[in-house]
Amino acid sequence: MPQTQAIVDTSVLDEVVHWIKSLTAVGVSPDTAATITSQFFLAACEMIAEDGDEEDDLDEDFEE
Repeated sequence: MPQTQAIVDTSVLDEVVHWIKSLTAVGVSPDTAATITSQFFLAACEMIAEDGDEEDDLDEDFEE
């Protein structure tokens, strides 16, 4: 795994842990906090992946 990817993975994990701790601190159950946080980050990752595909398409259009 490239170093940049490891740094990103660690940063995302840190953020997930932060949100789970924040949610449980205000009374949300740990299971619910983990589920909500996971769903949010998975959706965000999918959006980023889709945006990346569009950027590749734009690059191809520019080259033509």
